[in-house]
Amino acid sequence: MSQHIKQLPYNPSIQGLRAVAILLVLAAHAGVPFLYGGFIGVDVFFVISGYLITGLLITEIEREGELSLSRFYARRLKRLMPALMLMLIVSAAAIFALTPVAEHPAQASAAASAAAWVSNFYFIFAEQNYFESTSLANAFLHTWSLGVEEQFYLLWPLIVILICTLASKYRLPLLLAISLLSLALCMWLAHSNPVQAFYLMPARIWQFGFGAITWLLARRSAPPSSVATTIQLVIGLAAILVSAVLIGESTRYPDWISLVPTLATSLCLLAVSPGASCTATTPLARGPLKYIGDISYSLYLWHWPVLVVGQHLMTEKTAYSQAALVLTAFLLAHLSYRLVENPIRQYQNARVSPKWQIVASLVVIVLINVQLIKWHNSATDQIAAEAPSVLALARSDAPEIYRYGCDDWYASAQVKTCHFGSKEAPKVAVVWGDSIGLQWFPAIKQALDLDSGEWRLEVITKSSCPIVDQPIFYQRIGRIYTECSEWKKGAAAYLSKLQPDLILIGSAGSYDLTTEQWAEGTIRIIEGQLSSAKQIAIIAPTYGLAFNGITCLEEHGGLEQVRTLPQDTCTSPADNPQRATAMTGLKLAVDSLPGATLIDLNDAVCPGKRCAALLDGAIVFRDNQHLTASFAASLANNMRVALGMP
Repeated sequence: MSQHIKQLPYNPSIQGLRAVAILLVLAAHAGVPFLYGGFIGVDVFFVISGYLITGLLITEIEREGELSLSRFYARRLKRLMPALMLMLIVSAAAIFALTPVAEHPAQASAAASAAAWVSNFYFIFAEQNYFESTSLANAFLHTWSLGVEEQFYLLWPLIVILICTLASKYRLPLLLAISLLSLALCMWLAHSNPVQAFYLMPARIWQFGFGAITWLLARRSAPPSSVATTIQLVIGLAAILVSAVLIGESTRYPDWISLVPTLATSLCLLAVSPGASCTATTPLARGPLKYIGDISYSLYLWHWPVLVVGQHLMTEKTAYSQAALVLTAFLLAHLSYRLVENPIRQYQNARVSPKWQIVASLVVIVLINVQLIKWHNSATDQIAAEAPSVLALARSDAPEIYRYGCDDWYASAQVKTCHFGSKEAPKVAVVWGDSIGLQWFPAIKQALDLDSGEWRLEVITKSSCPIVDQPIFYQRIGRIYTECSEWKKGAAAYLSKLQPDLILIGSAGSYDLTTEQWAEGTIRIIEGQLSSAKQIAIIAPTYGLAFNGITCLEEHGGLEQVRTLPQDTCTSPADNPQRATAMTGLKLAVDSLPGATLIDLNDAVCPGKRCAALLDGAIVFRDNQHLTASFAASLANNMRVALGMP
């Protein structure tokens, strides 16, 4: 077999389209306002991959009479593996050197799954506790899409061979049928299990399939005029950008709305396909966009670890700090592309057969995976060895509710309640909130004196889900937090039926919401409960530290050593602008709702508007924002007074 069928002709306009995709992803992950839906750039990549890979496969079958699977898989590994492994090694080293050991096991597990191209399964099925890594998001979360792509590369050639061999005349309808089946699966999972709809390859293969169909249509269609192709391109790009702006209003993703960026990308590809009159003259084909498209794979690999680790190191998240991190990601992507990705991709060695290239690649994958697993085991052993220490215990000093499965995090939208106190108690109280609101559970439990038999306490909680009627883009999972919105609706319906005597609502003040969103979203949430609850209290968001409190105490020699140091050791000012915005909005909401009150215990948490990791001998924070359960319990009397309890 000849060896000249290696890739489709280079198309600079498609590189420009890749640039649009990666810039949208960067904008979303860096927190650019109004572009929370920029994660649809991944959808754009999927469609482009389906277009190019299908064209490559069918072209080789038609010219050579058959398809060499070993050659195809070797090319894919050669193209994708080196840059990925470099990112994993460097990122793992940075995390090992710069972050607390408590963060390492989850990071190492995710990195190992990414090295084996199965991190999408890891993030679906791995048992992850929100509190295992509260100050640092997973630096390898973005590799879920690489797992989906690689799994597509494994399956799609077999599908193409089967279709071309048995039903070559029906390529288009068969590919359409496969795509529609996948789309149906995706839509079903979007309502029954949104996490699987987002991460599973079978639920995403329809987007690759639409790219494949686009390639077949482009080859069959007569070349359109320059005016027609320009109109197609403008409409397609506009639809992609509009989707990125408006996607935050959606309650689920992927859902039917995901058809918009998918079809828009197909329209753009039709406009820039070979034969179209403006293929090499579009703005996508020139200047910075072309270059960003060239490095888009490396940029995608590096941007998320840089943002995650960089944010962990910086004391404050600002537009300037985010811009600096993005520029760092660009620099690393440029170096990775120039020194690793491109040279290896262009290197030719006819003496090494594709089969041996695959074997060599698998050996590298196994070796790196083994080292990452060793890192995980070593970190786990180290944490276990530290367990008896006071500081190690403080890291896990969370409210008892998390032992009873009250919090499903982003695993589902199901409302799970935990019950405390006697079922025969005449009064019912409910605490409803995210992990910051529920950090007050020990104080609330003591304030209600459940042992007296007067109160029963129910817990309704979901981590990182503010009790505000607003959609939230959750950077930790890289998408709209649809489970949060659905869960809040279910919780509100449950409370309306329960009709409790007291509802306590609490959320963090760190969400990217405006004053108006806090006020209006809180009013909408509470108005539905005013008729069913006798008393509603909103717990003010607590201040946080500019660093991990436990880590700071460790770095300064532990509790005894810190007590001998200046009083401002491991302290930071309580001046978070996001929390101030939240407080303003919450006050506006409470002022307009006569049946609601605001409880603010921050003077007891951060006296004099200064927060400390250690206060009067007590460890205050178990990370940079969550109070230890022990410290929260010590403020039970403050909570009792605030609630007007005797």
